[in-house]
Amino acid sequence: MDAKVVLCDFAEVSGGKLFISGAGLALLASGTPASPFRVNLTLAVLGLITPVDTDVQHKMTIELVHVGTSMENRVMLTDEVPEGSDPADRGMIVAYFVAPRSPEMLPNDEWSMPMAIPLFGLGLPEIGAYYFSVRIDGREMDRSSFRVVPPQPPQMIGGAPGAPAPDAAATGGDGAPGVQDAPEPPL
Repeated sequence: MDAKVVLCDFAEVSGGKLFISGAGLALLASGTPASPFRVNLTLAVLGLITPVDTDVQHKMTIELVHVGTSMENRVMLTDEVPEGSDPADRGMIVAYFVAPRSPEMLPNDEWSMPMAIPLFGLGLPEIGAYYFSVRIDGREMDRSSFRVVPPQPPQMIGGAPGAPAPDAAATGGDGAPGVQDAPEPPL
């Protein structure tokens, strides 16, 4: 068994396929100026299942770790631990699953098991580096790293706030300096 994880803006599973939008996040601007620093992201996880992995229960854990200058600290994703789980899993997302064997599966097949885990409004304790670690049955399958940066200042269009609007005669009528309205291209 194997798994790959990708950080993205949005993902969903439909018809046994993983649909991903905005994949490969590396820098996330916080939506808030103070702790908790809020971010929106989705974990797209693609589990790879072989016939040996089917029809038995597996345990998947997802851990979020903040990488500090001198140490790493687990960030609590949840305050609950599923019944029967190890107390050391506190703060991690824990999921138990069974991949049923399909009659079409051949001995050397590797089938995908897609998962989408939205984490919208996730509050992080500090600006800085983090990573998600995905483990199945205690073995780390993949990591995906990212860095949280402070909120970005709003972009100004047309000059500074409170500045007078450009003269319509100098702009071509649409507010953009020196741009004239162009005729529509023929179809």
